[in-house]
Amino acid sequence: MKKVMTATSGGVDSGVSALLLKEKGFDVSGLFMRHRYQRTFDFAKSRTILQRLGEKAQLRVLSTTKDGSFTELSWRRNDLPFCLPVDAASAMEVASSISVDLTIVDVDAPFSTVVEDFVNRYYSAQTPNPCVLCNRVIKFGLLWDIAQALGAHYFATGHYVQIDSVGAWLERTEKQLLKEGVGTGIDSEFNEPPEWLRKDVDSICVQRSSSPKDQSYFLCRVKKSALERTLFPVGSYQKSYVREIATKKQLLVANRGDSQEICFIPDQERVDFIRRVRDSLSERLGDVPTDTSGSFLSLDGRELGRHSGYERFTIGQRKGLGVGFGERVFVQKINPELKTVTLGPYEALAVHEIHAVDANWLVDLPLDEPFRCCIKVRYRNEGVLATVRVFSDGTLVAITDAPCYGVAPGQALVCYWRDRLLGGGTIVC
Repeated sequence: MKKVMTATSGGVDSGVSALLLKEKGFDVSGLFMRHRYQRTFDFAKSRTILQRLGEKAQLRVLSTTKDGSFTELSWRRNDLPFCLPVDAASAMEVASSISVDLTIVDVDAPFSTVVEDFVNRYYSAQTPNPCVLCNRVIKFGLLWDIAQALGAHYFATGHYVQIDSVGAWLERTEKQLLKEGVGTGIDSEFNEPPEWLRKDVDSICVQRSSSPKDQSYFLCRVKKSALERTLFPVGSYQKSYVREIATKKQLLVANRGDSQEICFIPDQERVDFIRRVRDSLSERLGDVPTDTSGSFLSLDGRELGRHSGYERFTIGQRKGLGVGFGERVFVQKINPELKTVTLGPYEALAVHEIHAVDANWLVDLPLDEPFRCCIKVRYRNEGVLATVRVFSDGTLVAITDAPCYGVAPGQALVCYWRDRLLGGGTIVC
């Protein structure tokens, strides 16, 4: 049997993923990430859970360092080296119910780099997307390295994304294009995949999921080498069907709610969280101001009022400004040096040219040559057609056909050719 280690969060998606892999005959093990920002039980409750699950939990614990090295910790069943995360208990329940072993990986040290980057970017007037960085560094970086070191042939996650060979994708795409009547003027600029998308037909093709919960956006900076041996068992399913499977198989996570948008921040507590981290890590975070209050400005520089901290805002934000202005206004610009937040009408947010850095590509794109594709600048935004030019230094420029609104530095600019993920970078302006 091929051995596969699956990232197990304690939710329904990863639980069903492990179940489906096991039913297909894989030798399945789970990896759960533990870090300081999770909700935990106290030691007494942790011991009770471990004793209740008994040996069925098949649990072991690894400790990692910032450089990615890891060691196995020796521990007694009634004495974990840390309090048990609430989600870890859920993951253990699922693992024991489908008879797979589970490894808790203490990623606290490397995960802190993701959190510190998140906080630093807010104080640099950016809007970070920590899931994109975590996928690259932790899930498809550190966890995948651990899986290989432990003898896994494949890595798996519960992401809603599809992966196939280029050859299979080309065949399906050409059939779909014929079905759509391309050549009669419908979507004519995408009437045939360009030559650079036809190369390496036996290589992988990462596609958007047919599920409304498509999560390909968050994989834009994952290395192609990691994705080549990654499985996405629920990638083509609807979330309702995944829950149906969990219910039928009597998994305790069948009715668990979806995870919050940023896993390490409780809902509605973003500002309080980043301020707490700023205070606790002030020595490492550098010149982060403790007083970030300042002025709201109009587009022509007039002072409109006061705000309690520029880290509360993101480009395009309308709600939660804390002050009434008598008209609909949106955040246009944030200046961390002057601590000012500029407001204006929605129309003023329109941009046609977007620059990004630190790009990662899953295909061999033509360098310094314009090509056509679809781009997304936020996970939930609709894509827009654009002419893109990429460069060898990891930068890219996108000129959009239609205006984009709410383009925020720090977010990911992600490129697609129809449903195929090409890659992307981090927006700087």
